Amino acid sequence: MAKSKIRFLWKWPQWLLELLSWGKSFKNNPIIGSYWLNLCGLHVARVVLAQLLFRFRLLLLAPLVPAADRREFQENGFILKENFLPAEQFAQLAEELERYEGDVREFVEGTTLTQRTFMTHHVRDGMAELKALADNRQLDCLMRYCSSKNRPPLFYIENLCNHANVTPRPDPQRDMHADTFHPCVKGWLYIDPVDDSNGPYIYVPGSHKLSWARLKWEYRQSLEACKQGAARAPGRYWDGSFRVSAAALEEMGFAPRKFCVPANTLLIGNVYGFHRRGEALAPSNRMTVWMQARDNPFNPLFTLWPRSTARAFEWGWGRVLERLDRGKLASGEQRSFRGRFSRQLTRG
Repeated sequence: MAKSKIRFLWKWPQWLLELLSWGKSFKNNPIIGSYWLNLCGLHVARVVLAQLLFRFRLLLLAPLVPAADRREFQENGFILKENFLPAEQFAQLAEELERYEGDVREFVEGTTLTQRTFMTHHVRDGMAELKALADNRQLDCLMRYCSSKNRPPLFYIENLCNHANVTPRPDPQRDMHADTFHPCVKGWLYIDPVDDSNGPYIYVPGSHKLSWARLKWEYRQSLEACKQGAARAPGRYWDGSFRVSAAALEEMGFAPRKFCVPANTLLIGNVYGFHRRGEALAPSNRMTVWMQARDNPFNPLFTLWPRSTARAFEWGWGRVLERLDRGKLASGEQRSFRGRFSRQLTRG
């Protein structure tokens, strides 16, 4: 009992600091998950403040990208660019990724085998075409602007094996959801063409905006997320990544859009907006260069040193992945191997 109380007191400074960071777990942080504080509007206040600061940083970083791109991102919540790379450069990049051999993390979501590799700058330095993509001026400016933090993203290669011969597990990617309570971005350069056979990305245009309907929904969800024990509805997610029903989307006036796009398409999305992975109708692969940029939403400023800050985040995230790997490997949730991505599945 004494140890439990000491641990509780020891955790309080961490829980308080998480209020001013990207902390979002209603389960692991009793302050964020306090019913009474959220009844008084704690979650809503964090959402509103994060949005205001995000808009302020976007205004400051406006010179990075053309006005048309700024309008598309602010109005729809995403930027879509087909034929992003010159055809020859894209073909060389796709061939390089097909030949890639290195450390791969592998796990199951639904009937999908997900293979993912974290591509640090050290790894990219040995891959000429991937390095050229990471150094691409247009991509760099778009990601620095859309993140609102003036920081290049973390880079991954992701390969999805749809309807692989695996034991199915719950698939959180198929549920319509928002990643977190604050604006942040992910990007995908599609190596494969995307259609219903291999699971297109589905996004709800305009759902990244903080409308009155969205605020009311956030408030109700925060109170639901505070419930404990048997009061919690089964199948819900309590990590702050709220799921949204089709009825709630309709009530808020939103309609999803499916992104069936050709290879060499760049998609950058604000994942505070609602989104999900579409169903894949056939055994198939979908490979992307996957990028993400998430930072403290309550820092009103952006970095003046994009490259060095990106390297620091990359190093820190690498340490986090190593810690997460130990638990996932021990539980059997994940396996790691050294080799190539699986690309043998056919498209329907």
